[in-house]
Amino acid sequence: MRFFINPLRFLFLGLALSLAGCNSSQSSNDDSGVVLHVGDQLKGLKSLIDSAGEGEPRDYTIKWANFVGGPPIIAAQTGGSIDVGWMAETPLIFAQAAGSPVRVVAVSTSAKPDGSAYALVVKPNSPIRSIADLKGKSVAYMRGTVLHYMVARLLEDAGLSLHDVRSVQVTGFGSSLLDQDVADALTLTEPYLTQLLEAGKIRVLATGAPPATPGFNYLVASDAALADPVKAKAIGDLVARAARATRWQRENVAQAAPDLATVYRIEPRIAEKMIERSPSRYAPIGPSIIAAHQSEADLFHKLGLIRTRLDASKIFDPRYDALIAQVENDQ
Repeated sequence: MRFFINPLRFLFLGLALSLAGCNSSQSSNDDSGVVLHVGDQLKGLKSLIDSAGEGEPRDYTIKWANFVGGPPIIAAQTGGSIDVGWMAETPLIFAQAAGSPVRVVAVSTSAKPDGSAYALVVKPNSPIRSIADLKGKSVAYMRGTVLHYMVARLLEDAGLSLHDVRSVQVTGFGSSLLDQDVADALTLTEPYLTQLLEAGKIRVLATGAPPATPGFNYLVASDAALADPVKAKAIGDLVARAARATRWQRENVAQAAPDLATVYRIEPRIAEKMIERSPSRYAPIGPSIIAAHQSEADLFHKLGLIRTRLDASKIFDPRYDALIAQVENDQ
């Protein structure tokens, strides 16, 4: 049976929780009057940029807001309170389907073919040994996110669908649903994935490495911010900073790990393993990126989660590609 889920429901999912955790700290004492409001997740982007020494722009001020998941960031962009957001690719599918006024302006991807910050996990002693074993079982994931897509894609590749499992909606991360036997399998992202693996509390059933997910993270700008020449220039500077910081992190793992550990309140050795598990790089928006996004959108359409087939190319704005190429090619 096909069913339709209103994308707007996902855009506002957890918004109240996310806004409660907003961090309005500025990245400089700049008095130019130009302010770029950036939506972050678990302070991941801010900590990366700060660690690499890229957190102090001179011509504008960054005000950070911390969210849980991409959908509420898009909701905040739609409402006009956020200019740029950092998220995985899946929320953009529902955003495009809902007509949200946002565009992808930069894409980071795994620098390792098998790298992924996501996984579908079970208890160490679970009898579930393959995706096929999930038939009739309960699987927990956050709807409207990349973890939703990962589950759907893994099931499809095993000849199953979301209709063959009992879906459990979650709004946060951790292993509590497994511990309480609320779910048989659970999706995880970093830092929880590496932390729980090292503690021996979970077993990976499948990772989110391609083709399970494309492994993208997006910088997403609102149409209103892109239409403002001053803010558009600031967005370009932020894109270049994020790309430089990402390159610095993968090339300086030991130096980057302590700051990451402080942000996530984990041991530095766990932070090092996180970076090594899935190092990232920014790449210009090319045909392969658009094709991967299109494939994901097509699966959600096939599942009946969006009404019409999307043209993925229309959600991308490549105006900053030259800046990204310069960062990655700089010797």
